[in-house]
Amino acid sequence: MSKKVFFLVFLPLFLVPFPQSSHCAQPSTPFSATLIDFEGEVLIQKGGENLWLPVEKDMPLEQGDHIKTGAKAFAEILVDDGSQIRLEENSEITLSELSADSQTKSITASVYLWFGRMLSNITRFAHARSKFEVQTATVVAGVRGTDFAVEVTDTKQSDVGVFDGEVAVAGLDRQKRPMRESEVVLGKGYQSSVFKNKPPALPVQLRERMLSFSPQFEILKNKGVERRRDLPKTMERRKAVHQENLKKWKAIRNERGKKIEPKSGMEPKGLPKNQMENRNRPQPKVGMEPKDKPQAKQKVESLEKRDINKPTTSPLGKTKDSMEKP
Repeated sequence: MSKKVFFLVFLPLFLVPFPQSSHCAQPSTPFSATLIDFEGEVLIQKGGENLWLPVEKDMPLEQGDHIKTGAKAFAEILVDDGSQIRLEENSEITLSELSADSQTKSITASVYLWFGRMLSNITRFAHARSKFEVQTATVVAGVRGTDFAVEVTDTKQSDVGVFDGEVAVAGLDRQKRPMRESEVVLGKGYQSSVFKNKPPALPVQLRERMLSFSPQFEILKNKGVERRRDLPKTMERRKAVHQENLKKWKAIRNERGKKIEPKSGMEPKGLPKNQMENRNRPQPKVGMEPKDKPQAKQKVESLEKRDINKPTTSPLGKTKDSMEKP
């Protein structure tokens, strides 16, 4: 009898701690990065959606998000391990894979650059399993704590330049798989061009265009000192920003959902004749570089009005052949 009483008295003491530890192990949020700053017209498309939405400073980012910038715009992302990404004007990326642990300083990130230019200030990895990769239609670049730039000049060429550290660069074959046998390691002060289905070109010293990004890197690195110090506050602040975004985005979705598209053959009244004629003409898609690039002085159309097919997030090395994207 005494044994049964002893067991019943102490049994709750063993049971109580387990739900608490299990709860603590659960991540409080799926977010692993923050849109720490931006200027100009910057939009975000959440994974699985077709709608491009306005961004807010300090808003959280997660795997599957697409971000694009307009003319004279930029966006800066702070990953939870302290790494930074700067998206220059007229550019678009997809956060194909993104997870970070602020305590262990580990990061797993794969970013796809559709077009434009991206600068990366990556902290030196504290965890052996950390990785950071950037992929385009022609190249995959893997880093381990470095400053480097990737620029997509068109769907058949990408340029990679290293300002500090090292970057391993490999071309993609016709099945969009990295050709590791011809991989090239770029050191500080060197760059390489990678063409479609070709191995990287021989490294050369940073050329004038790449060198022109040096001031942005210096500014980004200086910002990073303060941003890494305030990272806990940033992660806490983005929770409130996230809730405000949800309200704003809900209102936008509801407003746009009220717009009824005219039935086929039923043109809206008052539509100008020139718009009637051009309505069914195929429009060029952003990301598919035209043969003759528009000059910088030309008027750039609003990002929300561009005819952009929503990119599909997929693992690195698996892209759609028709769009040169994963």
